[in-house]
Amino acid sequence: MKFEYCEVIDLTLPITSGMDIPTGLRATLPPVEFKLYSRAEEQGLQVGHLSTPIHAGTHLDTPRHIYPDGKTLDEISMDAFIGKGICVDVSQAKENEEVTVEMLLPYEDRIQPGMVVFLYTGWSERMFGTLEYWNNSPVLSTSAADWLVKEKGAKMLGYDFFQDAGAKGFKTFRKNFLAHEHVLGQGALQVEHLTNLSGVV
Repeated sequence: MKFEYCEVIDLTLPITSGMDIPTGLRATLPPVEFKLYSRAEEQGLQVGHLSTPIHAGTHLDTPRHIYPDGKTLDEISMDAFIGKGICVDVSQAKENEEVTVEMLLPYEDRIQPGMVVFLYTGWSERMFGTLEYWNNSPVLSTSAADWLVKEKGAKMLGYDFFQDAGAKGFKTFRKNFLAHEHVLGQGALQVEHLTNLSGVV
């Protein structure tokens, strides 16, 4: 497969000590921490240590995230991460509003089976690092998730917003992760907490 491109855009959030993690995980998981144990300018060798929850910052969810018999990352072919993609502008979605099938329909003819589909709201560029990012972000409707994965055949979805209403709040209940179910349960992957999608859309 041959790819041509004119620009490379980093879509990942910077990893920093103490960076925000989902509110429902804060009581049970340690914070993100990066520590230098020696410095090149002092000891002649720079050595550091990174400790982070897997779900901090920009990260990938595989089916095992919510399904006991779902695939783990090491069981997924690299082909799943390479291919054509599209970034869909759903920035009309307001706080706590669902991204709907109707918002996606203008892109219907451009979304092909096997594509990676990123959804742009601008939310992470404006709000990451605030409590509002976790509590008030737009969310992905289950019908839109089904439409993208089941009907259009997307192999991966990515979001620059906290897409699952069931994950909001300071307590996490598996039964409420409905958007996760509708994506991961159909064998697709998802990338959470993307940023800089304004440069792609």
